[in-house]
Amino acid sequence: MLKKHHTDSHRRGSLMRRTVAAFVAATLLTACGGPDTTTPQSKYEVEGDHAVGNPDAPITVVEYASVVCGGCATWYNEVYPDFKKTYIDTGKVRFVFREFPTVPENFAFAGFTIANCADRKRFFDNISLQFKRQRAILTSENPRKAYEDLAKASGLSVAEYEACLQDEAWIDEYSAGITAAREQGVDSTPTFFINGVKERVFLLEDFAEKFRPILGDPAAGTEAGAGEAPENTHDRPVDDPEGTQDLEEIAEDNAIQQESLKE
Repeated sequence: MLKKHHTDSHRRGSLMRRTVAAFVAATLLTACGGPDTTTPQSKYEVEGDHAVGNPDAPITVVEYASVVCGGCATWYNEVYPDFKKTYIDTGKVRFVFREFPTVPENFAFAGFTIANCADRKRFFDNISLQFKRQRAILTSENPRKAYEDLAKASGLSVAEYEACLQDEAWIDEYSAGITAAREQGVDSTPTFFINGVKERVFLLEDFAEKFRPILGDPAAGTEAGAGEAPENTHDRPVDDPEGTQDLEEIAEDNAIQQESLKE
């Protein structure tokens, strides 16, 4: 009786695993970097890119970032809101996010896997959540649970998340993206390209300076508050836990000694 019960349980377990695997495989076709042929793209995008903003905007900004990079979290939490309001929401900029892992690379892979395996429409919300939780995750005594909680918050079950981590198609795509980034000269994060040209920018005022010749607007991006350090400092990067660095110092640090991909 015990043997039969064990056999039945084993069969049900195998069926469940196959069902989960099939579900995840179907999800990955559309979520894990799968082509979205219904959404227009700018000429600077590639198949599978995650982007927001007007595809016909005169400027396309491509950011290579890591969800475990302190400078990336600072930019996304403190600069991106004004950047989005000033340029993306006004139709001037198409913004593209591309994955480029930094150490600890296994954490970065887990985070990017969640973002790509969940609903594609929630990608940027997912990335935003990870940057907000970055310090808590990196200092957690149980990072595995921290990422499982992220997966659940993104609409994935733990089983689906674990299956995504093992999905060969996603792993191949992820590796190919890293290789392509390196071929374009990306070796640290955050790295920005403006209309296909790698630029040294970080603050809102840096982008405004680069955008002016393209937009033909001498006042582009110089609204009140552009480039100023925000008053809220609770989302400082993990390499500045006391919040003692302002944005200008962080921008200089990023230009000189950014977080590089571990060889």
